[in-house]
Amino acid sequence: MSNIFFNLVVGTLSVQKPVFLASMAKNKLEISYEIDFELIAINASVKEYKLAWMLNKTLGWNLVKNENIKLDFTGNRGMLISNYLYQTEYQIFRLIRNRAIEGEEQYNAFIIPELKNFDFFIMIENESVGFDLNTFISKIKEIPFVQFAVLMDAATLKSKDNLIF
Repeated sequence: MSNIFFNLVVGTLSVQKPVFLASMAKNKLEISYEIDFELIAINASVKEYKLAWMLNKTLGWNLVKNENIKLDFTGNRGMLISNYLYQTEYQIFRLIRNRAIEGEEQYNAFIIPELKNFDFFIMIENESVGFDLNTFISKIKEIPFVQFAVLMDAATLKSKDNLIF
C-alpha cells in the first residue's frame, strides 16, 4: 500500500490526511511443457541430406525429408528449419538442423541459440525400454564426418520452447 498525503483546507485550518491506495495485483501466466523426448546434439560439417543418408545407412533407418518446420516470432519474424523424420511402431526419430534455412524475409538464426556450436539435433520421442541411448550415440560418433555427438538435457535449455512443434 502506498501512502499519499493531501492537504485539506477548511477555513484557515490546514490538515494533512493520509490516503491509502491499494496496489493492483499482477497476474503472470506461466506456461510449462513436459519435455518428453531425448535430444542429441551433433557437430557435422555436411549438408543435412548427407547426414540423413549416412544415418540411414549406419543405423538401418529410413529418414525421409519432411515438410520444413516454420517457427514464427514476434515482430513478423520467422524461420524455416530443415526436418527429416523416421517413425517406427514405438518411436519417432527427427533430424533437425540447428540453423535456419536461408531465404528471403527470414530470420536467419538458430533454433537453439545457446547451442549454436552444434549443427544438428536428433530428437527421440517415445524412447522404448530396450533402447540403449549410449550405444546409439556411439554408433553416431562412428560416422566419419561426425566430429561430436552428445546427449543434451532439453529441460535445462533456455530456448527449449523452440523444440516444441
